[in-house]
Amino acid sequence: MSTSEKKWRKVYIGLMIFIYAVYVPVSVVEWLFSEGGVPFTAVLIAILLPIMRKNHLTQLENERKK
Repeated sequence: MSTSEKKWRKVYIGLMIFIYAVYVPVSVVEWLFSEGGVPFTAVLIAILLPIMRKNHLTQLENERKK
């Protein structure tokens, strides 16, 4: 594993912790207890972040193998 891959893995872990532990719960609670709309952005980010992470790390790995 290259240093670039290690760096990006740490970045994605930090993003995932923030998004799943702070952003999504706060958005859902705000939606439930206020007049705000459905938190589509939070839901989309929560669904797409693992997919984006997997694709990006696979791309870095393939570049390293070349």
